[in-house]
Amino acid sequence: MKNKQYEVLDLFAGAGGFSYGLKSFKVKEFNPFIISGAVEIDADAAETFISSLIRDGMNPVKAKKIVITDDITKKETKEKLYKVCPKADVIIGGPPCQSFSLIGPRSGDIERKNRFANDHRDNLFIDYIEIVNHYKPKIFVFENVKGISSKRNGDNYKYVDLIKDKFERIGYKLDLENQRKKYLLLNSAEFGVPQFRERFFIFGNSLGIDNFIPHKTHCVADQAEILGLKPFVSVRAAIGDLPFVLPKITYTRHKNISSHLSDEQWRKYIILENEKRNNGEDPIKYHWNAFDKNYQNRSDTDKQFLDFIKPKHRDTLLTGHTARSHQLSDIKLFEGIPEGCSSAHLIESEDPELIKLADLIKYKMDSFRDKYKKMAWDKPSLTVFAHLHKDGNRFIHPDSRQARTITVREAARLQSFPDDFEFKAKGNIRFKHIGNAVPPILGLAIAKAVYNSLKNY
Repeated sequence: MKNKQYEVLDLFAGAGGFSYGLKSFKVKEFNPFIISGAVEIDADAAETFISSLIRDGMNPVKAKKIVITDDITKKETKEKLYKVCPKADVIIGGPPCQSFSLIGPRSGDIERKNRFANDHRDNLFIDYIEIVNHYKPKIFVFENVKGISSKRNGDNYKYVDLIKDKFERIGYKLDLENQRKKYLLLNSAEFGVPQFRERFFIFGNSLGIDNFIPHKTHCVADQAEILGLKPFVSVRAAIGDLPFVLPKITYTRHKNISSHLSDEQWRKYIILENEKRNNGEDPIKYHWNAFDKNYQNRSDTDKQFLDFIKPKHRDTLLTGHTARSHQLSDIKLFEGIPEGCSSAHLIESEDPELIKLADLIKYKMDSFRDKYKKMAWDKPSLTVFAHLHKDGNRFIHPDSRQARTITVREAARLQSFPDDFEFKAKGNIRFKHIGNAVPPILGLAIAKAVYNSLKNY
């Protein structure tokens, strides 16, 4: 019997992390999923998506045709989609979710709460369901932030209940194998991504069966042997081989730093200091010697991750690995925060040196005391979020000698994007596209579950 391919449509596609996971799934070297359409309103993210399709062998003309860069809520956008992509066996994607987030607007900050109280994006799930109803795919996978499971609308109905009801009304079975709830929270770290990232998923099918779900493969190291799982992939395994880079110093002064210098003396000092600092180049020749050395010293679990993210070709250039500039006060703060600790640790400490270090914090810390966080080498990172494009203070590099926040490439690795996956946006906006994505390795685990549902029908 000839191998069957299933056509996949990606809605709210972003830079293509979810699709990349499905494209990476293979059964005896055969990929059962083919991307047949995508919609993404952000032009730079859509360009990255197109680039990834071309990278993986799709004709450039076709790649540009099937990725629609427009507002999915518009009738004409949907009509164009239906012409460009007449069929979809599988639909994936997650509507933008800022107002559902427990990190941002629902974190306790009154100003943020008010700003997101009536966010029009809360209802983008309606467009997702409308498109599912048009195509009537065999399977869909709906993704969002964890906070969607508890947020209520103006009529005090939980959004998750509204969404589930609408999917069931158009004929989809949401039951999950061996689960009581009709939705799932998946933590990326439990599937081999070097990042604790919990996300909400609804799996639905028109096949009349319980949906197969991804089964976790990784856990904390001291439980791995007992549970028959692999240890979590750490920050060290993920980014430890990347070239050493230092941040340039900005001219902004802090009252506790070099207050004895005049403005002119300060300016000359910064110029001289910056001449000594290599903040990286973009692009740069790939660091194969360091990568190969790191690979040789890693466990089989880590090697599996590194095999996924390493470039396909030896002549690949490394992109996105340049350090952001920082104020000198922040650099001193980044140096002094203990590995794995946050600004809350400094504020609550009785150590005179740490108390002194806390004086360098320039933000109000009354509502949120973890505004600074230094990653731990030997654990997965915290959730890589879109706010990184504004600042990276919760992603301080664990190596105090580098004393900086993470680079675009480091963020991409923590999300499990391969090193030859090039983000087409300029500057820090690339962090936003990375933070909004479904990690490709998690997408790969979901692809396996979707395939099992299709195969067992």
